[in-house]
Amino acid sequence: MDRPEHTERNPGADPLSAFERALRDRVPSREALLAEAKAQTARQRRRKQVLGGGLSILVLAAVVWTVDPAWHREDLVTAVGQRDSVALADGSRVVLNSATHLRIERRLRSRQIELVLGEATFTVEHGDKPFIVRSQDVEVLDIGTVFNVRSDSRGVAVAVLEGAVEVSAPQSAPQRLDDGQQVLAHAGRVGEAMSADVERVTAWQHGKLRFDGTPLSEVIADIQRYHAAPVRLADPRLGNLRVSGEFDSDAVESLLDLLPAILPVMLTRAGDGSVTISGR
Repeated sequence: MDRPEHTERNPGADPLSAFERALRDRVPSREALLAEAKAQTARQRRRKQVLGGGLSILVLAAVVWTVDPAWHREDLVTAVGQRDSVALADGSRVVLNSATHLRIERRLRSRQIELVLGEATFTVEHGDKPFIVRSQDVEVLDIGTVFNVRSDSRGVAVAVLEGAVEVSAPQSAPQRLDDGQQVLAHAGRVGEAMSADVERVTAWQHGKLRFDGTPLSEVIADIQRYHAAPVRLADPRLGNLRVSGEFDSDAVESLLDLLPAILPVMLTRAGDGSVTISGR
């Protein structure tokens, strides 16, 4: 009778070892789990950086839009005795008087011009962005108009030829000027609106200086724009003398020579071309 075949076994062998190896192959090791956790953390950090960077860009864009910075500036300057007419990029036009300095600024939310010194007339083309002229500490906001701005030692004079503007200064409430009105702003304050002598305001565009009982101090200020060397009053009280008439702005030397004939004054000319006006 045959005996059943006997199979020898290793008493130290674990019958579950094969299953353990199969399970280990299917379940990641501790090292693999740690590596995956680190990779996921790095991905989350990069995602936050991207989101944070995008948020920063949005915040920066909002700030830039609110502040309305100038991204381009262009200077226009006329010499003594020179006048010029310039078409702006938006279709507006500006006429510059003698010895005038304009700074044109391109901004995101507005059209702005700084009248550093001198005089100019603005004919504004309507647009989506507000049109603002600044000089000294005064702002002139266009409401659809043609207006003249003069800036010198007397302050900032604004005259409306057509339409309306709003004039503001640090120490005054905004003031509306309509067609045919003018105002003088000085030392941070806007004066009272007055009727404008439009022919006198625009006389410079035709090469003329027009005075109608104008104080000599103001006459000298207007002459100075067309005279390279200083013109001075020896006595400030002489500034109250009055001058009337229309004169050629290209011949201010002749006007100066005429003053002793119409006023109780005399002239002293220096070698540098400067003129001193004193009483007789």
